[in-house]
Amino acid sequence: MKVLVLILLAMTSMLLIGSGSAGSIPDAKPSCRVFLDGRELETVYETAVCHQRFWTAEPALSTTPVAVAVHDGPCRVEIACLGQEIENAVVRPLEAQIHPETADGKAAFELPGPGNYTVEFNGRTEGALHLFITGTETDKPDPEDPKVHWFGPGVHRDQMITVRNGETIYLDAGCVLYGQIYCGLGKNFTIAGPGVLCGSIYDRYKDTIVPVNLSNCSDFTIRDITILDPSAWTVNLLKCKNAVIENVKIVSARSNSDGFTFQNCENILVKNCFVRSWDDSLVVKGYGGDVHNITFEDCTLWTDLAQCCEIGYETRAKVIEDITFRNITVLHAFHKPVISIHNSDNAAVKHVLFENILVEDAQMGMGDGTPYLIDFTTLESQWSATLKRGTIDDVTVRNVRVLSGKRPSIRIWSFDENSRIDHVTISGLNILGEEICSFEQLDYEASPANGENIIILPYENE
Repeated sequence: MKVLVLILLAMTSMLLIGSGSAGSIPDAKPSCRVFLDGRELETVYETAVCHQRFWTAEPALSTTPVAVAVHDGPCRVEIACLGQEIENAVVRPLEAQIHPETADGKAAFELPGPGNYTVEFNGRTEGALHLFITGTETDKPDPEDPKVHWFGPGVHRDQMITVRNGETIYLDAGCVLYGQIYCGLGKNFTIAGPGVLCGSIYDRYKDTIVPVNLSNCSDFTIRDITILDPSAWTVNLLKCKNAVIENVKIVSARSNSDGFTFQNCENILVKNCFVRSWDDSLVVKGYGGDVHNITFEDCTLWTDLAQCCEIGYETRAKVIEDITFRNITVLHAFHKPVISIHNSDNAAVKHVLFENILVEDAQMGMGDGTPYLIDFTTLESQWSATLKRGTIDDVTVRNVRVLSGKRPSIRIWSFDENSRIDHVTISGLNILGEEICSFEQLDYEASPANGENIIILPYENE
């Protein structure tokens, strides 16, 4: 199959920089050479990541390579790292069952087709290659259409784009757009394309630019774009409804650079996305409005700091309900819980499902983190804005597996009997090869104020 385009993007140099510093595409020598079906890729860059496991406003950043490609069908990938011989390599997610060969200091493997892959070298997570391959789009918009904002190959700097009803923002293959896409009170629009949206030129605190920032919008689609080095939250939806987000890839590094952050939203579907974040990867919040029917499915996460799949802490709503995290693969969780509900305001959080969660590497508790795999609480926090704590009810955690890493704990802790957690069912939990059938097998922290209907069961084949 013919390679249409592949770009490896870098937004900071290999030197450590503070989060307040604005990055740019460097002239630094690329960290690896990549061949796809025998063709060497012409451009190789790096993007910012952070390996610190404690929160700070000025984290020390390093870099990692990111590849964004458009390619159809199977392909052979060959990689040579500059400055090191590749003795061994691992391709994640592990369930893809891709087994690299190494010879002459290089790695090679076959990919079955488009997908979001990560390649780690010599047993290290530092310097891992994120390889995002998207299939050819058959219904690309017309660049001459007045309703289309088209960004072609090349660099587009400091673009602040407002989307209006019925419009399409399209980032074509080879595009690197430094800027923000914003919409308020819009509907029936699309943000798409295999190009890159980057925030490295913005200062974290002077600018605080959210790359995709949508408020009071409805009936829209976001697909295929890659977002690198945001200076704040990455994809922020406030009071939005009826949206589909598909195959969006995020790599963030600076403080508070959550992946997908949804506040007071309803009927939102996120699927087939990749998030590497230095704050919560997938998070649902309430800021003075209710939340209904949010689904994350078939997503891959790498969470360097904070939570992987989170509801909270800000839960200033009457109701937060019908929230689903399904078919989630966590490549690495280094800091805080994989599965969490932190109700630190007054909401009634209910009808929540965590299903088919696979943790390939559980390292929670590093730095100033906590060692929990599952953490459900109704406690006051630094983010609390209401005097009263809410409740958590009707939560199902089904088919969760931890393949390797540390043995994690579980906490279910009610603030008091008026802010009770109840009707929680955990089934099909397997930790490091051990099937968990009772809380006695776990390091389990439970509040005496918890409800009586919190149970753990063997795997249920429904």
